[in-house]
Amino acid sequence: SKAITNLLYDHDCVTIPGFGSFIINESSAKYIEKENKFYPPGKYVSFNPLIKSNDGLLANYISRKRSISYEESLKKIHSRVVKWKKILSQENLYVQGIGEFILNDSENIIFTADKNLNFLKESFGLRPIKVQILEKSVLTYDKKTLEKYNSLTIKKKPSNIPVPLRNAAIFILLLAGAYFINTNYQEFIFKNEILQNKIDRENSIASLEKAIFNLGELPTLTINIEPKVEQNFHIIAGAFSSAINADRLVSGLLKKGYSSIKFPKNSEGLIRVSFGSFNTKEDAVIALRSIRDSENKYAWILTKTN
Repeated sequence: SKAITNLLYDHDCVTIPGFGSFIINESSAKYIEKENKFYPPGKYVSFNPLIKSNDGLLANYISRKRSISYEESLKKIHSRVVKWKKILSQENLYVQGIGEFILNDSENIIFTADKNLNFLKESFGLRPIKVQILEKSVLTYDKKTLEKYNSLTIKKKPSNIPVPLRNAAIFILLLAGAYFINTNYQEFIFKNEILQNKIDRENSIASLEKAIFNLGELPTLTINIEPKVEQNFHIIAGAFSSAINADRLVSGLLKKGYSSIKFPKNSEGLIRVSFGSFNTKEDAVIALRSIRDSENKYAWILTKTN
């Protein structure tokens, strides 16, 4: 199962010959109401029991990792499939790190994926978050309390200052205010005249510049730049530890008319060589079928995202 999970991080489909295929489905961040959980964006696995023809991906991986022959790795896969089917005929089968299989009354395999498993590398370490729903609180008041509050009145405290003194104070404040307003008004008029002269001078200069340098409207220059389309789906012809062998295969495929390219060494120290690259997965799958029939029955699709 470890070989399967490792491959699912880099491939959209991993086939177990004679058993079925694990398919990767991309999903954005989502909220599942019945679980009260937020799930991070990711790649989650499903299972298709109808796709079980050997594509060579799993067998080649096991062969490289364990340093055994391709035929020997196929035997090990077959032995594991026989064991899984025997368990399924008697009870549920749980594959660690992937999910659980059940054989229903119609002899069909039902797969339930491990919800905590996310094959999107960028979401590594992110787990579903359970949220607590808060109940809306209703604020209530006691009827007697409201009646008592509404009956309250604010009483004004009478002033202790004699009326003549209050009138004198008001008169003094009026005189001071009049002097302040008059002084500030004269200052305002003076500043406003200076500002208006400045505006008139600037307008005159602007009008002169416009008369001399106005060349009319220039035609608009439009440049259409087509966005670069990333080709993220590559049909792999082979993987080599030797750069010489990889170059030899690229040269041979180019002579046959394929748009072959060579990828840098991966984490396993292998140089992958492709038949060609495609913009969509659908185009890649169509080309893969033709290549498997005419060139290489072990060719497979590599998905690379930026």
